[in-house]
Amino acid sequence: MTTLEYICIPNLEGTFDSQSKCNSEKDALVLPYQPVELNKELVLPLKIPLVAPPLVESSDIGDIANYAYIWFNNSDPYETITEKEEDFIHETITKGTFPTYFKTYSDKDKKELLANEITFVRKQFIKAGLSNITILQIPRILYDLFNLLYFYHTHAGIYAKSNETIRYECDSRTISKKEYDKYTRENIDKFKDNIFELNNRIIDFLNKNSFLDKIDIIDNYKDILDLIMKNIKNISLALRIHSSNPIDDSLKKINILYEILNFEKQPSRANGATGNSILLYRGADFNRDSTIEIKKDGKQYSCSLSQNLSILSGFITDAGACTINFMADLTHPINYTPPIDYWDPKLQTNNDKIKYTINKFMFGDKSPEDSLFFIPPIPPYLQLYCTDELWHPRTKIGSDSPIITGYVHIKGLLCTNIDFTKEYTYLQSNKTMDKLEEMYQSYKTARYIATWLKKYIKYKTKYLELKNQLGK
Repeated sequence: MTTLEYICIPNLEGTFDSQSKCNSEKDALVLPYQPVELNKELVLPLKIPLVAPPLVESSDIGDIANYAYIWFNNSDPYETITEKEEDFIHETITKGTFPTYFKTYSDKDKKELLANEITFVRKQFIKAGLSNITILQIPRILYDLFNLLYFYHTHAGIYAKSNETIRYECDSRTISKKEYDKYTRENIDKFKDNIFELNNRIIDFLNKNSFLDKIDIIDNYKDILDLIMKNIKNISLALRIHSSNPIDDSLKKINILYEILNFEKQPSRANGATGNSILLYRGADFNRDSTIEIKKDGKQYSCSLSQNLSILSGFITDAGACTINFMADLTHPINYTPPIDYWDPKLQTNNDKIKYTINKFMFGDKSPEDSLFFIPPIPPYLQLYCTDELWHPRTKIGSDSPIITGYVHIKGLLCTNIDFTKEYTYLQSNKTMDKLEEMYQSYKTARYIATWLKKYIKYKTKYLELKNQLGK
């Protein structure tokens, strides 16, 4: 007999099976239980090290840049997850992670959550005795494409109620942050079944195409995107009716998808910010972008710049706020007619592809990011179906803006005649207009807000191969 005093822990950033990357004792993690007696004859012939259960963490797990969560029963991806387990997943992942934080946490937990969300979430599952559930982050672009794919597949089926657009209008539902949060929470609960159905379909897709058998799913993200796009292309245009132009109608759009995938799969801390960072996207004239508008009267007024956590947010129902439409230089998205006093085609001739890298923050935490940005507490699934105002991230309004004391239209917001002392107070910054603009421009100087190079040619062959396969 031999004593196993340590056990190798796989890097679980996308690890689905029992293959471990550690080669010796120094790479292993000492587990908090007694050594196990093993039969030497059984141990020695093994060509791979023994591994711990999937939810035991190694020390190097971290968030990827932009993500959504998927989950499955690690004993069998097809084994049913109980109703009690579903409730815990719903509360912990859908309501208790970035950017929602609806679940109440202690200050210590909040600090851990912001520092390393995936590790924090997995610890919550272990504490709850749900070590049979594996939780993974996948790039947000993949999650949204899966969402889009299955919306097309079930246009008249289980996703039919997704057509009940989630509207953030200029009415009582957004009159205060309390009402805003209440409305958002109601929609999260309303679409719970849809969220779980999408997750099950993603796991089924990955499993049937052997992606769950891979040692590291990160190495297969591009292949997954290829396959999703091939499936989308196979669906007739008649079943792909929504407010935006088709996602696969141009090489430019396809290239953007692959470039975004490259950004989002990177470790969060690899993106340039000083802390655990996230990415926001915007399609606009980079040089003109400013949080201040100077009107004909020569006075300065606040300008609220919109971004998105995903380039596909709003793709189905709000083309005028969907980032990929601007990045692809589509000045007038299909079926979208903005107010004549708001939409100036002359300002839309140069839609740069802009990427923001900012530290994760919580609403009201008084961080520089909280002073400059408002990120709505809306989970990934819902953002594809949101429309109207204040469902996507925005820059805030300076504390000394004329809008605070009067009724002045804010550039970037379609709602007019807003009494800021009663409505949209969560868009009000604790910084002055000048300080906000100074902060915004400093982000640009430091390249935390920047355009990216057009490295598209390397994807052209893959795109053409895909078209040839389909006889297009």
